[in-house]
Amino acid sequence: MNNMPLSELFGFLKHPDTIEFDGGSIEPTDSFKDGLKYIEKNENRDGYIYPPQVTSSTQAIDFETGQLGESQAVPNSTRPSPVFSLPASHILHIENPLDKENIRSEDAGLLIHLLGFIFGTRLQFSDWSFDGKVPTKYKNYLFYSQDVLSHFISHVYQQWKTLNPAQRKYYINILYMHGKAKSCDWEWDEFLYQYMVFDAIYKFYVMLSNRKIEGGHSNRIKGLCEYFNIRYEPDRIEKIKNLRNDLFHEALWYKGTPGLQKMQSDSHLIPKCLERLNSQLIVAIIGYKNNYSMSASWSDLNFRGEAFDKFNFS
Repeated sequence: MNNMPLSELFGFLKHPDTIEFDGGSIEPTDSFKDGLKYIEKNENRDGYIYPPQVTSSTQAIDFETGQLGESQAVPNSTRPSPVFSLPASHILHIENPLDKENIRSEDAGLLIHLLGFIFGTRLQFSDWSFDGKVPTKYKNYLFYSQDVLSHFISHVYQQWKTLNPAQRKYYINILYMHGKAKSCDWEWDEFLYQYMVFDAIYKFYVMLSNRKIEGGHSNRIKGLCEYFNIRYEPDRIEKIKNLRNDLFHEALWYKGTPGLQKMQSDSHLIPKCLERLNSQLIVAIIGYKNNYSMSASWSDLNFRGEAFDKFNFS
């Protein structure tokens, strides 16, 4: 029997160090520095790397000889590419994956999207593509020590392996969509994605606990906060619920047309609150109880950053 670890290349993660965890490791590739130079050369000053411009082309064929003519650009066809790739930065080694034949949808998928969550970016396998812009200057404002990184990844991976296939897929999708929301250009669009993530977290909670929270959407937020000992402000929950109802049922954002209404004082901040609440729930629902997961900082409109501490057993 072959017990060699399975490996996957992925990127792009700016973290220059190896991370060891229970069941595997992540280490920079030999070409990490070259890839980093590429990212730094091409990233926008706003902290994202954008899809390149592409142009359609045509080639005539000589049906007698079978030879192709010179490629010619199609006029007025230049546009942003719908998908694009980034260099590989790291190699993921997995010692004993649950499904060796479907590793990208299982163990490897969990681990690269978990890393994206940790570092506030989006990651992908080296021969797969991204859609939309990708954060290159990390956007979650959480601070980790190296030992906490290893501890958290180890915990999540071992807990995830105890779940059934449907539950495992839910958790991976939650991580993936939480990261994809970082590529939204408009606050209402980001809010929509993050509420989608919250709904998935709630469904995941129902799957794990076999219980529902009655009384509507604000009660779901309150109920999950109380279940996981997350401190909260009732007014912030009510604001999130009202924005959700207006957007989902009436296509309104702050009582105006999404994308046209002049930005109000906190219209770009409330989606960030929901993003941070989802982050804390993502940590808590997999059983990692720490000061961060129970913090009230998610509702702080002036949030500037927070330390991510090691599991609290009390």
